[in-house]
Amino acid sequence: MADGGTRVLLMLVARDEDSFDHLVTGLLDVGITGATVVESRGLGAIIRQDMPIFAGLAALLPQQTGSKVILSITTGENVKALQRFVAELPETQRPIGAAVPVDQTIGLVNPGN
Repeated sequence: MADGGTRVLLMLVARDEDSFDHLVTGLLDVGITGATVVESRGLGAIIRQDMPIFAGLAALLPQQTGSKVILSITTGENVKALQRFVAELPETQRPIGAAVPVDQTIGLVNPGN
């Protein structure tokens, strides 16, 4: 993960509404106040709903269909604090995510949050 002062693009996927609520609490607790939330569907949901030719696979796929993707430009320090918060969550409420270094940004008023 990036060092404390390095800007990073934080990408998180909350699997359900309960997980999302806990994740938002964690983001705010560590000082990440600027983020974009995108409604999303996993590949399993797309196969189940939009590709009936694969209907036989539906029994093998999880029933959950919706998730939310959270995107934020923040600092490596904030990401490390969020990792500590997430580690305390029950495993079923932990997001899937990644943080990648960002060399330049456009249009950010306060890229640290």
